[in-house]
Amino acid sequence: MWRILKNVFHSPLERERDFYDRLRELSGEIEALPESITHYVLRGELFIERGEFERARMDFEAAVDIAEALDPNGSWGLLEQVMQDRALQGIELVQRRR
Repeated sequence: MWRILKNVFHSPLERERDFYDRLRELSGEIEALPESITHYVLRGELFIERGEFERARMDFEAAVDIAEALDPNGSWGLLEQVMQDRALQGIELVQRRR
């Protein structure tokens, strides 16, 4: 039972480590694939979880800029549309937090 609860309730230090691990991973993916909408959106959502709304806004706006530059008749797909929608929702959420 304790093992199950331990996976659900993380200490503040574990949550902090998890945040920085996820941030490092997403930032590395963005560096490797700077035109990937998905990684910007996921990092923006990570910043929202943390309450870092300005950093989240910047990532969401970067994702929208990338999406707008894509050719809708070429490399544009369902995933890109979903990520663009999530980025736009993220921007709305950040604006309401101001």
